[in-house]
Amino acid sequence: MLSVDVDDTIKKLEGMNARKILLQLPDGLKPHAFDYFNALSAKFSVIISSDPFYGACDVGNAEIYRDVDCIVQYGHSEIPNVKYPKPMIFQEARNEARVTMNPDIFDILVTSGFRKIGLLSSIQYMDRMAEARKILEGLGISVIVGRQDSRLAYPGQVLGCNFSSAHSISMDVDAYLIVSTGKFHAIGVQLSTEKEVFLLDLNYLSLQSIRDEKEKFLRKRYAKLSTALDAKKFCVVFDTKIGQYRKKLADVLMKQIKEIGKEGILLSTNEVKPSDYENLRCDAVIFTGCPRVPIDDAERFSMPILTPPEFQSLFGFKKTRNYVMDEIVAVDDLN
Repeated sequence: MLSVDVDDTIKKLEGMNARKILLQLPDGLKPHAFDYFNALSAKFSVIISSDPFYGACDVGNAEIYRDVDCIVQYGHSEIPNVKYPKPMIFQEARNEARVTMNPDIFDILVTSGFRKIGLLSSIQYMDRMAEARKILEGLGISVIVGRQDSRLAYPGQVLGCNFSSAHSISMDVDAYLIVSTGKFHAIGVQLSTEKEVFLLDLNYLSLQSIRDEKEKFLRKRYAKLSTALDAKKFCVVFDTKIGQYRKKLADVLMKQIKEIGKEGILLSTNEVKPSDYENLRCDAVIFTGCPRVPIDDAERFSMPILTPPEFQSLFGFKKTRNYVMDEIVAVDDLN
């Protein structure tokens, strides 16, 4: 169960003398919207955004937040190197479900002879990561937690667009263990390293290698990318969300499209809709915003949608034998 500290939010808002606030809730916390609204509106004027949002990189539309004193976002940690347009409060949601990790879960790490494990986690499970560390060290395994870059708030943390905590210790570990639920972050780490990655899935209290999942992902992804080779008209899209804004990269891609004799148009968006690109009659889309969009939503598009590294690898601008994940290290200043 995810939990946030509403009392702490109130203290922070009172400390900044805020009166009007915009509250953003991820889907997992929306069932508690009435509770949060009632608690906060006893002291503040509150608007809850009904729009979808994708994390600390997305703080809403300017038409909404310009009239509030503070934006409160539940469920995520701050992205330190983003310049937010308003005072922000990020109230992290941590998973408080009681789980008992049997040391036997980690037998595969011991029997495989791994002596140095890089430990990672998505934000909701940082507390569970600490528990896993104690068990691993009790089994005689050396645990190393990676250093984050300026886009991450904590050592060992991973985002869907940033795996710097894994990169920072790639030469120091035999394998990685990521504490999370679902496979997305684990596959992202596996694509970013040659070392084997194991997922401790807290939904099932199971440990599994992600190597086979990586191969499945690559086969499916390369099949999709191959259809872009014959594309003649490209839509290059930059996202206006403050934490995803990479207009300079989009400009580079436009130049590269011209270099290979293709046509390109430059588009801005705040919400990706496949029908928009169908109406524009483009053959392929290159999306510079959240890297999850081309990967998670590929089936929604009637044409191939590529990340920047995918386009650059496919057409020879990046010389690499391995698949390159699109990671966001920093974004352009919107001002």
